[in-house]
Amino acid sequence: MDLDGTLWDHYDISTLKPPFKKTSRYTFIDSNNVEVHVYELAVKILEYSLERKIITSTLSWNNPEIALEALKTIELDRLFHYHAIENHPDKAKMALKIVNLVKRSHGCSEVYPIYIDDRELHLNDMINALPNLLYIKAWKTCTNFNDCIALIENYLKSTSY
Repeated sequence: MDLDGTLWDHYDISTLKPPFKKTSRYTFIDSNNVEVHVYELAVKILEYSLERKIITSTLSWNNPEIALEALKTIELDRLFHYHAIENHPDKAKMALKIVNLVKRSHGCSEVYPIYIDDRELHLNDMINALPNLLYIKAWKTCTNFNDCIALIENYLKSTSY
């Protein structure tokens, strides 16, 4: 899952100034009082994925230290098995690292990646790297929890997951 514009409403968390402070379940601020809201739908999909034993990872081209601090502040780091947060725009490269790590760590010969992002900027590269990819444009492809889960479940059924 992408972070900026997907997990939260800020479009470049790397521009914010830690330390961060949690102000509510789905909101935090930086040291300049810039407020960031977490999308509840994103959190619910991540929680569902963990319950379903689906391996989750961030996939973001932010400053890793700042992004990870934000995730920890809002207590969302617990929703991810892995973090692919690197300060470059090659998301396909990051995704392949995670896929290979999952294959090695979990003894999988096949993975069924689900890519959630608010932009299609990296989509062609992602499809070329991971041809069996399910892309969900946040939060346009599905706009509510039930529709998103149905989309994910149908994809997993089609792969014999």
